[in-house]
Amino acid sequence: MNKITLLAGEPNDANRDYLPEAIKGSRMVVNENGNNSQVYPKNLKEFHESITDDGLEDTWFEYVPESYDPAKKTPLVFSMHGGLMTGWGQCIYTSWTHVADREGFICVFPNAHDKRMWMIECDPNTIDELSQPMPEGIPSLNKPTGTVEEYHDVKLVLALLARMKQRYNIDEGCVFMQGMSMGDCMTSQVARYCGAHFAATAGSGCPTNPLLMFAPDGSVINKGGAMDIWQSRLEHDRTPFHYGLDDRTVVRRNLDYWKIINEADVLPKISIRGEKNFAFYRGKKANVVLMDVKNRDHGQTFDDAEMVWDNLFSGVRKEPDGTLVHTPTLVEQAGDALAVAVCEGAKQAWVNGAIVPMFAPAVRWEKLKYHGLNGDQIVRGSYLCVPVSFLADAFGGTLKEDKNGRCASLTLPDGRVFAFAEGCIGCTADNRIEAMLCEAIYRNDSLYISLEWFCRFALNLQVSEYDGVLYATDHYSVLSRYLSWLLQDLLRGDNE
Repeated sequence: MNKITLLAGEPNDANRDYLPEAIKGSRMVVNENGNNSQVYPKNLKEFHESITDDGLEDTWFEYVPESYDPAKKTPLVFSMHGGLMTGWGQCIYTSWTHVADREGFICVFPNAHDKRMWMIECDPNTIDELSQPMPEGIPSLNKPTGTVEEYHDVKLVLALLARMKQRYNIDEGCVFMQGMSMGDCMTSQVARYCGAHFAATAGSGCPTNPLLMFAPDGSVINKGGAMDIWQSRLEHDRTPFHYGLDDRTVVRRNLDYWKIINEADVLPKISIRGEKNFAFYRGKKANVVLMDVKNRDHGQTFDDAEMVWDNLFSGVRKEPDGTLVHTPTLVEQAGDALAVAVCEGAKQAWVNGAIVPMFAPAVRWEKLKYHGLNGDQIVRGSYLCVPVSFLADAFGGTLKEDKNGRCASLTLPDGRVFAFAEGCIGCTADNRIEAMLCEAIYRNDSLYISLEWFCRFALNLQVSEYDGVLYATDHYSVLSRYLSWLLQDLLRGDNE
């Protein structure tokens, strides 16, 4: 394994252009909350040539690491730029060249042939929109004609693949593609129609319109077959308005599509590593990964390439007969060993990678300030509360309750004893008084306390919450949008 070398650049925080042309060949770097650049790599080579059967000239960029050995079979990664961008822009807005330096694979960054916009399939409604004038400064999209396989940009990808095999000793079983934004849509298109040439694909920033993935009868539309799939989603991103569907539905249907193609398990392995939220699905034919990133805008994180390579591309190859062979990746696709999640109103919980029943559903309770406010009130805290009996089941404790169930004593495996009583905002911990975030409440024939407080105080766990879902684990973790929605679906029973 070779060492990654980071080069100091010249920050240009005053820039407001989408892709400053001055970056090309310079030391300028531009960082924003979605696109983040590196110094223009000196080994990035530009090519102009006609290599397709229609005679059109194309531009692409190749990156060959200095460690490349022509005697060894070498993996190949295509990386597809976003709309209005370029191949070199996709190169510097990702870390693919850094990972290539370390791992020894080759990268190719094609340009879309026309208007810096990929020719991609569109649903009938969008095709009609393409004929309408676009806002000033934005080029109209490339209205597709013919079949997907006849699109020039698709033919360019396959011609480039043939060219790279001629120029370099490419491992045909380890060819991959990743794209950002419109490049994500382009990657999805190639995967669904020309997937036989690729072992795995990945995309960030723009899921595909489900109307292009599912026929009216609900069956999948696919010519590419099974392959490992990675989908990166960003918390502040929004799906294109012309899809006519909400973000949650679009992302869910994209995930469902590849779970069907790959015959993947219904229940994923879930892991949150800092702001990155992962759902790993094992499939009979191929695997599917969802990565949802907290507090990021449209684009791709600078370490997206690292995540994709370490967790997916590095562990799969496609055999000549189309079957996929998996080997352990650098980062094992394992769920969090200690993790508890509950969803407001759900009678099931996520405990250490499994769905378990609760005696009663999680409920929300608000801590109020009202004395001295002349009849008014202020909410000082809003907390998801769970039955104390669930805490005993989830964390291996022993529960004792009085005959009315309004007082309870919980003994943890390490011998510590906690006692709770309805209406009391304090508890006893080993016979010492401790204040809680909110009072214990009696609901659904059960005594409830704040799960957040218990996990943090009693177990020293990291706790985060999003949209009525609380997640607790033993390491730095921040629950994000799409994973919280996925957990909602799982815990409410809508997981088909």
